[in-house]
Amino acid sequence: MLPHEWIAQYGVLAVFLNVLGSSLGLPLPVMPTLIAVGASQAAGAGVSGPVAMPLAMMLGAAVLAGVLADLVWFRGGRRYGARTLHTVCNLSLSRDACVSRTERFFGRWGVRLLIVARFMPGLSMVAVPLCGSSGIRLRSFLWHDCMGLALWASAGLLLGAAFAARVEALLATLSTVGSQAAVAIGAAAALYLAYRYGRRAWAARMPRKTRLGIH
Repeated sequence: MLPHEWIAQYGVLAVFLNVLGSSLGLPLPVMPTLIAVGASQAAGAGVSGPVAMPLAMMLGAAVLAGVLADLVWFRGGRRYGARTLHTVCNLSLSRDACVSRTERFFGRWGVRLLIVARFMPGLSMVAVPLCGSSGIRLRSFLWHDCMGLALWASAGLLLGAAFAARVEALLATLSTVGSQAAVAIGAAAALYLAYRYGRRAWAARMPRKTRLGIH
């Protein structure tokens, strides 16, 4: 089955689950998925018809998944306040830097930060509960969150569509390599996650060692 044929059948579900999991905090590569989907839809447009409608469906799935996940963090921020913010920041390498940076940006831009937060790694997950703890109205939050999600997802889909030929060639190469590529990608992902966990654990221990006078 060709990539664009697979995406025509499962693409909406793949985009929905990918964006949902990433927005909830799972380390999933969403932008590569959006680029691959956009490229495959553009490559298959000559066979199945115009590409605008399939891309609109993918965009709708991305926005819906992102909003559903963000509502979880927004409600958590509204109910539990700073505890939710610190829980989200525990997923980053530096909790203190995560909190201070986000509060600085939010103090300057307010809820409008959601429009561009998805383009800044790690910022969107912290900005969402901060909106809840800051008392932002639900209607305003949903409007700005949907706008930011739409811009972010559109960027990935349109980028893939613009470079459809090159992305399709890459997908074809990966499918030719087959299981070896899957093993290599899985190993690289595991090493990256281990690195992130090690850095986070080391950063969490450093302040304590400093307080105790351990060098």
